[in-house]
Amino acid sequence: MLIEARTLMTHQSAIRSTFDAYLKSGGDTVAEQLDQQTGRKQTLRAFPYPVMLELAFPELDFVNRWCWQHFGASHGECFQKHSQYRMCTADDQHSHIGSWTNRWLVKTDYDFGFNEWYFSTDSDRDLFLEFVPSINWGENFPKQ
Repeated sequence: MLIEARTLMTHQSAIRSTFDAYLKSGGDTVAEQLDQQTGRKQTLRAFPYPVMLELAFPELDFVNRWCWQHFGASHGECFQKHSQYRMCTADDQHSHIGSWTNRWLVKTDYDFGFNEWYFSTDSDRDLFLEFVPSINWGENFPKQ
């Protein structure tokens, strides 16, 4: 079921960010940052259009559901069995081939941190950027 993000009035904490902001956050050790930089370079070879956000865990799940609805399955190992807004029903360890992926970088506060999405086309990235102002915690977390 496609849920329009604009119709939901829930919590919003997501903000645009950068990889440099992640590096300056101090949430990871130097060695962990080097590992993230290496992994990022490898990911950018196949998915050269990144978008970094700082957001809450429920927003991460909300965003990933939106990406599944608009771009199909996320490329790589599937972590959907842990999602608040699950799209893949398989519980076993498996992977998908897709045109986008994402990487959790570091937790900076309780249930909050840096996540970067990567897209294979600039048009998918641009559609994602149009969606960013609508990101929220979703229907599972209505305002009281």
